[in-house]
Amino acid sequence: MIIADWVWKDNLPALLITLSHICHYTFDQSDLDAVHYGLIHTSLDNNHWFDYSLHGQQTFALQLCKDDDDTDIVFYRISGPDEWLATVEVLKFLWTDFDLRYRRPL
Repeated sequence: MIIADWVWKDNLPALLITLSHICHYTFDQSDLDAVHYGLIHTSLDNNHWFDYSLHGQQTFALQLCKDDDDTDIVFYRISGPDEWLATVEVLKFLWTDFDLRYRRPL
């Protein structure tokens, strides 16, 4: 499965945490810091993406990139097990169309 789309920057933690939950990866603040740092030098126009993987019982490989127009959008590509395609498609709807925040400390 490969899914490519975008997410509001504020919903990026929700994307990362829900994918981590699915693959049984323990996501914490150091992961979030790494992703935020990795996004600094990305560029959609120049095809510079940040690669990050969530390794648990399954693996989700992510590519992330900021919008060059300085919006609050982060583009993503997710590669993972085909059996999770339907679940991730539903999650895409939530990540894009809802204002999500994690209520527990990382």
